[in-house]
Amino acid sequence: MPDGTSENENETPSIPPPSNSENSRTQNPTRRGPYLESFEKKKIGRIFPHYKEKKIRIKIRNSRITKRLFWVLSLIIFLTALVLSVVSSKAFSLLLIVKKLKNENLLIGFQNSAELRPTGGFWGSFAILKIGKNIKESELLFETNPYKNDNPLLRSTSVELPKPMKETWPDRPQSFVNANWSFNFEEAAKTLEWYFGQGWQTQNSGVIAISSLAVIDLLRLTGPVTTSDGTEINSENFTQILSQKIDTEYWQSDLNKQINEPKTILKEVSPQLIQKTKNIPLLTLYGFIQKQFEEGRVLCYFSDSQKDRLCQKLGLNGKPVPYDKDYLSVNSANLNGGKTSLNVSQSIDYSVGSIERNNLADLKITRYHNTNPWPAILNRNYTRVIAPLGSQLVSAKLGDADITQLIEKIDEQGRTTFGFWFSTSPGETKTAEIQYLLPFDFKNLKDYNLIFQKQPGTIAENLKVTISDKILFEGENNKSLLKIQE
Repeated sequence: MPDGTSENENETPSIPPPSNSENSRTQNPTRRGPYLESFEKKKIGRIFPHYKEKKIRIKIRNSRITKRLFWVLSLIIFLTALVLSVVSSKAFSLLLIVKKLKNENLLIGFQNSAELRPTGGFWGSFAILKIGKNIKESELLFETNPYKNDNPLLRSTSVELPKPMKETWPDRPQSFVNANWSFNFEEAAKTLEWYFGQGWQTQNSGVIAISSLAVIDLLRLTGPVTTSDGTEINSENFTQILSQKIDTEYWQSDLNKQINEPKTILKEVSPQLIQKTKNIPLLTLYGFIQKQFEEGRVLCYFSDSQKDRLCQKLGLNGKPVPYDKDYLSVNSANLNGGKTSLNVSQSIDYSVGSIERNNLADLKITRYHNTNPWPAILNRNYTRVIAPLGSQLVSAKLGDADITQLIEKIDEQGRTTFGFWFSTSPGETKTAEIQYLLPFDFKNLKDYNLIFQKQPGTIAENLKVTISDKILFEGENNKSLLKIQE
């Protein structure tokens, strides 16, 4: 209809018959009496809303409790995982060592990586750490001229130098500064301790070796230090400035010649460096220490078995690592080659397996001596290839020259070593190729694995490992230890 009303709007609606069901009463309000209507109002107004409100309140309370329990349990799990990770971590082992240090002396050697030696560098600089009741009550005493006490040992001892050293210094027996010839740091440390006891009349409970590369990295964090004459020493010029101050400038003074303490500069700059180190954020400092550990720039040995085991757990004992199948390490010694070792970059290309012999190892070592103007002299270097015990030499070349007959083969430290002179001049690139038979056969890659141990105190090197024409590793390596397998 146009007015919006229904056709049946004026008709009287029919009333259904009475029903006893509640549904019919609800649907027919015209049949409700006053009492019933009053009862339903009370039911709806007092009971139903109250029940609904109570139900919602319970849900809110349960939600809060659940959230609290969730966060508490999460916190417990996190703290448990944190404690377990700390207890099993290198940081915890380091803290245990520090806590155990009391009433003892430690020999701290600063290994000069620019004058590389088997354990990481020449031991021309060192200090004694005298520890009282704890590490906080300690004193660091620098030796400013090790030759004062070392040279007299030449007359009282008659231990012959290893062959490469003897070829370099034919009239000199072994002494403290040349005692770290072994590539097993524990053995080298014991030898250093013995000579130190003879020359300095001091007994030590342990030896810690720190690479100069660690100090250079530290200077990148702390910023430069300054000598008494105003010279700035930073991470870029550290090696050169110290060498010039100690080896050249110091001896230009007649008074200094009488005093004869050329390494006094170490006593000048070390307090500055220590103070600046204290200002490094703790997490940054921990990251720095972890990096030095991983890259083999800190080594330690303790006569106390508990401390030494912790040192081993940290991976700092410098021992040749046990191997299952194959093992490789390339170890160099700068013998009378000046401070040139950091000017030489090295790459290693190692392959195992050929069509004829699956146990034939082919090792190519390439060394490039860059044209850094300081020091522009020959890097006189002796290299040892350290292979599994029982390896047999097949051939050796240095450039185009056959040096097979010149290789010095020695079984030492549970390994077989192949030694030879491998020197380079500034701007020169030279490659040595050594082939040898490994003391095992393998049928497939699943039977093969390699432990590669990088020499302590060395810069990063390029490494490529190929087994049966399959490359297992290729890239720059700066870690002290690699485990390579299929």
